Amino acid sequence: MTTTRLEHRASDPGVGASRATRGRVLVVSHVFPPQVAGGAPRMGQFARLLPEYGWDVTVLTARHDIAVDRAAVDALAGRAEIVEVWSPMSAVAPRGRPAPRHGLASIARRMLKTAATSIVFPDREVFWVPAAVAAGRRALAATRHDVVLATHGPASNLIVGRLLARAFQIPLVVDFRDLWATLPMPIFPTRVHRSAARRLERAAVQAASRLIAVAPLMARELATAHGRDERDAISITNGFDPADRERVSDARVGAQRPFRLMYTGSVNVHYNLDPFWRAVRALADEGRITPETFRIEFVGNLALSDVRSHGVEPFVETGPYVPHDQVFAAFGRADALLLVETPGYYARYSYVAKVFDYLLTGKPVVALVEDGGNTFRLLRDARVGHSADPTDADAIRRVLEEVLALKGRPPRAVDCEVEPFVAFNRRHLVHKLATVLDDVVATEPRGRW
Repeated sequence: MTTTRLEHRASDPGVGASRATRGRVLVVSHVFPPQVAGGAPRMGQFARLLPEYGWDVTVLTARHDIAVDRAAVDALAGRAEIVEVWSPMSAVAPRGRPAPRHGLASIARRMLKTAATSIVFPDREVFWVPAAVAAGRRALAATRHDVVLATHGPASNLIVGRLLARAFQIPLVVDFRDLWATLPMPIFPTRVHRSAARRLERAAVQAASRLIAVAPLMARELATAHGRDERDAISITNGFDPADRERVSDARVGAQRPFRLMYTGSVNVHYNLDPFWRAVRALADEGRITPETFRIEFVGNLALSDVRSHGVEPFVETGPYVPHDQVFAAFGRADALLLVETPGYYARYSYVAKVFDYLLTGKPVVALVEDGGNTFRLLRDARVGHSADPTDADAIRRVLEEVLALKGRPPRAVDCEVEPFVAFNRRHLVHKLATVLDDVVATEPRGRW
């Protein structure tokens, strides 16, 4: 028997207070499992958990050649209808490939990206838009939906979501994982491009019934930039699935094994690991570490050309991306985990996405993050952070020495229902999202059209 919203209220107060029947949301997200980067885990978890809070889900996404996390797709079986649409650029230039910072490959990549962004607007996924809109119209015509939820980025998602919500006269909710038009980095080739981005973003934000962002400051800035009431801008951070706590293990065996520092996920093109490699090189030159006593393992897309330029390749192991349900097995063999964040905007406006899975292990985190930023404070409050300015090789070296001395220490205990962890428990976060959707259909059932 179908569970109604009112029946949900009996076990979860505050959910479904406005409607007696289940709702349905169309999630527009070009990036989605089986990918593992670019916001795929966030939207995958939203789609998986929303049905437990009275919201059925249709996902409009792209068909990708790189399929890493099939388990995440399998977990959606029976919980979400997934509509995949061929995306031309995803076939030509798959996401998640290594992004070297040095050498001819880096120069060629930057030139190609500059040329592409000069010609293609708002992003390379714009070629996906016509087919996505057509598929979305078919999905909305076949089954009644109550809300469209479009996530940025890419920005093409906003175009698709706005067109579909307007065509069917239903509310639009926009989710920002990053700022775009006001992003304080030179991501646009000209002022004309940035101005056009601001107009497109403003149109989506003003049409939206609610704004969602991954951190409070981002939510406030989006509201302010586009003349919206701050009460319409809600922060729903990334977080962890409490069920993953059962996957955590500590597989370290043997006193003579090397200390293992592990990084999982994408090495963002904005990350500058040069100070980190210089710190490792300095420790090696002094004989403090050898490849037999210290190993750095990257599970993801590290460009080895950058490692070779610092002469530390003997210390480094690399492997491909792994599905999310397997990443905790990798964590089990680590003594500490490595986290990197670009200073400035990223520190103040968001959290490093992988920090939440790292927290569940209770193991030390070598955090190359800005002092006082969101990630810095979370790691400090969880008492696992060993932080250093990501631009300061000497500070990074001191942190590495500090953490090396912890070899063999047991992980800290983690309770997902106490601070600081409870605020990032994804079940609570999806409950919050469901409440936002409930409020939207209760107050603006036909959107802002």
